[in-house]
Amino acid sequence: MKNKTKTYALLALVLGIWGIIGYRIVSTINPSAPDVVQQVFEVSFNPKTNTKVDTFSIQVVNRDPFLGTLLVKKKPNKTVKRPTQPKVVWLPVLYHGSISKQNTKAKVFIVSINGQQNLMKIGQTINDVKLIKGNNNSITVTYKRARKTIQKT
Repeated sequence: MKNKTKTYALLALVLGIWGIIGYRIVSTINPSAPDVVQQVFEVSFNPKTNTKVDTFSIQVVNRDPFLGTLLVKKKPNKTVKRPTQPKVVWLPVLYHGSISKQNTKAKVFIVSINGQQNLMKIGQTINDVKLIKGNNNSITVTYKRARKTIQKT
């Protein structure tokens, strides 16, 4: 009987320990909701005005902080604006062809200026139209400092 008493006592102790462990597991899985008390606060927002003004100044750095060399400013290129020449209204100039002697290289060009046909040599000026150069296909003339190439018609 002595062994049965110990067995029953140990059985009761084991069941008690397992009961406590089971109770803790069940209580953590299904916890009871705590009571929540809401408190009402009256809050008014009064921002502080910042009377102190933060001042700073930017200064030119003359030295490269990484290389330690002095910085050299590039001078801007000065561009000279030339006055634009007014647009020149050209006289009607047409190039008809050239005439030359067989034994010489000098050519005479047939040019119509303002509807009037003229025979011109290189360097000759008629009605402020100067013949600069020419070949069988085109001539180059200037009129009031404006240059123009005219093709043969």
